[in-house]
Amino acid sequence: MAGNGYTTTSRKKILEYLMANSDRTVTVADIDQYLKKNDNEVNITTIYRYLDKLAKEGTVMKYVAEKGSQAVYQYVEMGHHCAEHLHLKCVSCGCIIHLECAFMDEIAEHVLKDHGFTLQCKNSIIYGLCRECRKKQDRE
Repeated sequence: MAGNGYTTTSRKKILEYLMANSDRTVTVADIDQYLKKNDNEVNITTIYRYLDKLAKEGTVMKYVAEKGSQAVYQYVEMGHHCAEHLHLKCVSCGCIIHLECAFMDEIAEHVLKDHGFTLQCKNSIIYGLCRECRKKQDRE
């Protein structure tokens, strides 16, 4: 189990929540609200510490858009290699799309060959609207 070592009910619940919401990013406030709703209230510092531990292990990705903005977290399934590819994040619903396609490899090759620049994708995110949110916006 991720976060090996000291396991508590709170840690199990946090990990369950992250796994159940792995298709999107979540905030510490989201996790806190979930724990409270499920009668497992913990200190907010405990949530931050556990998320930092999971991020160091590679079990979750931590995203910070800009200085002063709230960090968001996403559970990463084994074998996803998030440090090796770009991500698209919807600014409306928070979903994350992993760009693990051959075309991205072609872009990396082009950037290296024609511009002498090596891409490093750790926590690299491109922000915009996902297909569903764009459809919703077009209907409004």
